[in-house]
Amino acid sequence: SILRIDGAILTDDFNKKYDTSAFNKGIKYIDSTMTSSGIELIAQASSKTIDAFEQNGDTITWRIKPLRSDDKAYRAPIDRRNNAQLSAAEPNSYELSANYGAQKSLKDSPLAKRKITLDIHDADINDLLRLLSDEINTSIVVNPDVKGNVTLSLKSVPLDQALDIILRMHNLGMRYEGSVIWIAKAETFRAEEERLLKAAEVRERLEPLEVRLIPVNYATASDLQSNVTSLLSSRGTVNIDTRTNTLILKDVAANLDAAEILVNNLDTQTPQILIEARIVETQANFTKEMGIQWGGDGIASAQTGNPTGIVFPSTVGIAGGSTSDNNAGTSASPNFAVNLPASVGTGAGGALGITLGSIGGAVNLNIRLSALENKGFLKIVSAPRIMTLDNIQASIQQGTSIPISVVSAAGAQTVFFDAKLNLEVTPHVTRDGNVYLKINITKNEPDFGNTGASGDPSIIQKEARTELLVPDGETTVIGGIYTRNTSQSMSSVPFFGSIPILGYLFKSTSEIDNRTELLIFITPRIINRDASIAASGHGSFIPPVEREGDSKK
Repeated sequence: SILRIDGAILTDDFNKKYDTSAFNKGIKYIDSTMTSSGIELIAQASSKTIDAFEQNGDTITWRIKPLRSDDKAYRAPIDRRNNAQLSAAEPNSYELSANYGAQKSLKDSPLAKRKITLDIHDADINDLLRLLSDEINTSIVVNPDVKGNVTLSLKSVPLDQALDIILRMHNLGMRYEGSVIWIAKAETFRAEEERLLKAAEVRERLEPLEVRLIPVNYATASDLQSNVTSLLSSRGTVNIDTRTNTLILKDVAANLDAAEILVNNLDTQTPQILIEARIVETQANFTKEMGIQWGGDGIASAQTGNPTGIVFPSTVGIAGGSTSDNNAGTSASPNFAVNLPASVGTGAGGALGITLGSIGGAVNLNIRLSALENKGFLKIVSAPRIMTLDNIQASIQQGTSIPISVVSAAGAQTVFFDAKLNLEVTPHVTRDGNVYLKINITKNEPDFGNTGASGDPSIIQKEARTELLVPDGETTVIGGIYTRNTSQSMSSVPFFGSIPILGYLFKSTSEIDNRTELLIFITPRIINRDASIAASGHGSFIPPVEREGDSKK
């Protein structure tokens, strides 16, 4: 870990390297050096650590504690009550300004709101900068290589804008060193940055290499190799032991720590999802029929005591003939003149018959009323379920194969058609815990009520194919079909059936109302939610130390 304090001064008594290994606190040594910008402290730990900084007035506390296996990598919050400026120049490396009261830049200062009017002709730039230093009440240090004259006329211009214009005119730059503004040529600052980068690179090259074994539990080590390699320095290497699924890393400690944190964040359980489907079919049938049958017979003959009294016809008979088995010249039996019954029988409907006749049997009248009302309700629930991993297609099916005879030029052959219930699904778990589903549900079943010429049944097909997003553990309807078939029919004797009221003796009615409804429900459940989602991708990550050589590559 590296701590930089800009604008601070280190005396010769403290400009040295301290061996702290005897304290058994996990820190091997602390190296303090004086740089051109301030103080640089390097703490070499014997294991992974977490750095925390706290500022109280002019006191800065740097806490370094070991990183436990269950700790998440984090950056400790910094107390900015005294406007301390803390930034990560490198991962595990920080720059802290020693200016505890000044603003970060002139744009952040109230002085930036002040406006200045200047009318200068061929003035020395150093004299002009001294003038601006007095105006903003801030110390300005000018590098000896800054030379030149300035001619400008500014009217009511903010101080920060005026200073920026003057610096750009002469290709100058500035840097805030605590409460002091350092002004020099732009190439001077670039050279200083290159020097610091080279020094950091040298320190990184001198740091000893370590070997670390990182076992991989759920992922494949070879799949993580490219991700880990990008975090290592040019001196680092990655090898794989396929038998134990282990990564073998060799690099400096800081990069090994970063690689291990990355592996721990990526090596999580794959979400396992239980998909429950429910196919609900309901059928409601209603049938109502009203029918009537009536008829009779009458005869005038000597046998019945009412002859006609003439030679021909000496006998006259009349009878209803609305039957299917009557023969010409004979009386129908039964003798219905109107035969429009309801479909009654054993276990269906009811009927009432009335017979009226004379003593001699000369006249007979038969009446039969029939009625039928039938209600039926059917509910079928099919509930296939299957478990699979994230982004893995799964299917489950159940059914029967129906043999159907097919006649071709080669002769009669038997072909099997599948009538089955099939669930096919591909789930994907999103980062927020929802489940994205690609679903295909089919239910095919034979219909023996509708057969072909050879008696083979037809196939009733029901299918739903869709994609949707469902919250974990919630049930949603992915589709449904509702059908209703209604019919009303009437059978009657022409003309007589149209007579009001009296027409009911000459007609029968039938009403049919059939309803079917199909609903398909789906419920996804993430079985290992805590181990797969909660532990994946929610921890912060400390990146490795940047190297100049790597950045050039």
